[in-house]
Amino acid sequence: MKIKKLFILLSLMPLLLSGCLIKVDEKKSTDTTAGLYRSSDFGETWNRITTLYTVSGQSLNFNASDITTIAFDTLDEKAIYLGTLTDGVFYSYNYGDGWFNTLKGKGTVNSIAIDPTEKCNIFVASHNTIYKSIDCSRKWTAVYFEAREGQYINALAIDGNDPRIIYAGTSGGSFLKSQDYGESWDVIHRFKDSLKKIIVQNNYDSNVLYLATLKSGVYRSADAGANWVDLMDYKVDKDSVDEEKALAEAVEKRKEQLRLEPGADLPETEYNKLVDAQYLSFKKLGRSAGVYSVLSTDKSVKDGIIFANNLGVFRLTKPEDGMWEFLDLLTPQASDNIFSATINPQDTKDIVYGTTNALYRSKDGGVNWSIKKLPTNQVAKVLEFSPDNKFLYLGAYTVKKK
Repeated sequence: MKIKKLFILLSLMPLLLSGCLIKVDEKKSTDTTAGLYRSSDFGETWNRITTLYTVSGQSLNFNASDITTIAFDTLDEKAIYLGTLTDGVFYSYNYGDGWFNTLKGKGTVNSIAIDPTEKCNIFVASHNTIYKSIDCSRKWTAVYFEAREGQYINALAIDGNDPRIIYAGTSGGSFLKSQDYGESWDVIHRFKDSLKKIIVQNNYDSNVLYLATLKSGVYRSADAGANWVDLMDYKVDKDSVDEEKALAEAVEKRKEQLRLEPGADLPETEYNKLVDAQYLSFKKLGRSAGVYSVLSTDKSVKDGIIFANNLGVFRLTKPEDGMWEFLDLLTPQASDNIFSATINPQDTKDIVYGTTNALYRSKDGGVNWSIKKLPTNQVAKVLEFSPDNKFLYLGAYTVKKK
């Protein structure tokens, strides 16, 4: 596939050499609107990278574009794809130094998935249609169309072990699966909520899927979507509370109340009652516990995810333990919406999240936090590390004030 990308670049060489194709807007922008920002020092400083390549010599950028999603090519660390609210897809082959535009006028881009074994195979969920390109975005074909009025394609993901398998999620709750590169589709599960994000744990086991819904929380499948576990039934371990110590004390106290012999175990039913008293299930944290804001892969561990909403940031690093880790944040609960969150893939304790006005970072797993002003006056909708960990990217998005 390097040949395909090389062909694209070679086809542009006459224009480059003639001076007709130029990269514009080299200077840093002083205004702070939307667009994409890049940091080489983990968010300490930022540059806006919205320069478009043109054939007319006209100075163009996408400073005003609201970024909805970002996708990276695992086979080419320099390749980036951006989805936008109204301007289609922007893609770059040089870490974002210069960009091309495609699929403009097709509606809001909700998700982008790139074949991890074939870099020029790209799927885009835009409005109510799934588009596919097999030549690095030069030509697109519609491979799925949601005919029901008011229904949209919100999520896409590809099985890294078998890229013939594509997953899609709709606003009507349909979980779709294709086993032939998107040529045909089947509904393999229907949820009672809008589907917002699909994650395939390609770095661990591609049969393991995570799914975020709009209001009812996160689900996990260990068998490629055939069966699902409601992760909102899992317990929550709060950093600020030593639940294990409190549980041990409660067990000893209950043993005394029951006048058990020294060394005897507490009956299982009694023990489970004490566990429930010390660890709340995710669902019991409040009415908005399962409301979606962020779901992303925690690549710093074997099989982990990070989930965030207005209650805070939650990590699931050992699904087999049935326990979420609730991070103590610098921002009080529900005081500011969390729009993005990510973890350094090379450091499990390095956590970053973005809100309406600020960027927060912890280098010790959430014990202490530093705060930085956003490089934009819009919200930090997208926050992701590049595959090679060289850059941190921030996509800005305009949220209308109520």
